[in-house]
Amino acid sequence: MARSPLATMLGMRAHMVDGGALRRVVGGRVVVVTGASRGVGRAAARRCAGAGAHVVLLARGAEALEAVAAQIVERGGSATAVPVDLRDLDAATAVGEEIVADHGAPALLVSNAGHSIRRDLADYTDRLHDVTRLAGINMLGPIALALPLLAAMRAAPAAGQLISVGSVGMVFPGPGWSVYTATKAGFDAWLRSISPELRGDGVAVTSIHLPLTRTAMSAPTYARTRLAALSADDAATWVCRAAITRARVVAPWWGRLGGVMTAALPAAVDRASGAAWRRAS
Repeated sequence: MARSPLATMLGMRAHMVDGGALRRVVGGRVVVVTGASRGVGRAAARRCAGAGAHVVLLARGAEALEAVAAQIVERGGSATAVPVDLRDLDAATAVGEEIVADHGAPALLVSNAGHSIRRDLADYTDRLHDVTRLAGINMLGPIALALPLLAAMRAAPAAGQLISVGSVGMVFPGPGWSVYTATKAGFDAWLRSISPELRGDGVAVTSIHLPLTRTAMSAPTYARTRLAALSADDAATWVCRAAITRARVVAPWWGRLGGVMTAALPAAVDRASGAAWRRAS
């Protein structure tokens, strides 16, 4: 776990989770987790299953997904594996409808699936498919899946919640990450718009802005970095705590500050980011 003084100062510690409180939220109910075959999604699914939830696991890789479901069942939990590629919007919507038909309204939808490409603008000038691929995984597919699930949550007597697992880059973007941050931020903007509509029906929306987290997705860029980082298990505690607190936004303090600076001083931030990018290029 990230317990060093520096990690604590940067707001990158693993949150404490009250197991009893989590069980009161998800015990005996359904939790849907996307990107559940590995990393943060897998860790969060295991935590929720351990608290008594029936976890519906979604990801593209059927074999890996079935392995996670089997591990949960071996530990005494309950899980269903549902392979789906969120880039197929019709399939994403159909899966959401099937979940409601088979299990009813979920207690939680953990929208965790994502894909990241670090690529400068000049390197994807003739690769529009990079943009459409990430838009499908990071924004359009999650919306297509969420629509039927949110409709069921709004009609259910018990409270529901959508937890989005994103990045501090959504509010503090940098060169090289334009497609990833734009598509993730697009989904987050959608959540900001619908949250007031959902609140009156007892459905909470939480946006988690994770700092650097060591996962298979971040490994190609940050495998050897010495920067402070969360583990996937650390990040899963952020998800579980958010399920208990139902906070609107969960982010490290410097991520929030960076968002304010980016909005208040865009030209200065551009100059600083550009200078750092040129030194690294």
